[in-house]
Amino acid sequence: MQAQPWLMLPASPNLPGVSRLYTLRLAAPESALLTEEIATLRALWAEWMVAPGLRAEAVVVLPGRLMALLTIAPGLEVLPRWRGFRAAFAGQVAPHVSPLWAEEITIQPLDSPVARNRALAAIWDAPVRAGLVRHPEDWPFSSLQRDLRRGGRGRQAGQGAPRHATAPPPLH
Repeated sequence: MQAQPWLMLPASPNLPGVSRLYTLRLAAPESALLTEEIATLRALWAEWMVAPGLRAEAVVVLPGRLMALLTIAPGLEVLPRWRGFRAAFAGQVAPHVSPLWAEEITIQPLDSPVARNRALAAIWDAPVRAGLVRHPEDWPFSSLQRDLRRGGRGRQAGQGAPRHATAPPPLH
């Protein structure tokens, strides 16, 4: 897939480190708990995943899956944050469901701008590939909404066809 100009993310000059794509899934893939409990999820994200040295470049929440492209400063451990986030969410919204989350957190290192752009496209296009919306900007639980409010990426009203990327191969 060739990177399209609107997919390009600037380097993170104020945050040296690595970028990774994280995918978390609920144990019951048909569940819609993540979107049904989006307010709780957002509050816990702010508590567990907002920290100095950690930047969420892009995030999408689907009914049973969360994908996040994070830039992480050297030396910062993120897995304990993910574990705490998952445990807190489970404890608040489904304390009697075990397990709520699939055991594995998929982590994909993104070692080049092309890899970052593919991960970004995967995040933005996830609701389209899942059949939830026709255009990435129509999904309300995506950081693309934040980017559009800031005058960033995506299709502007009246500009014709959506400019989302061709879906890359599935990320595991």
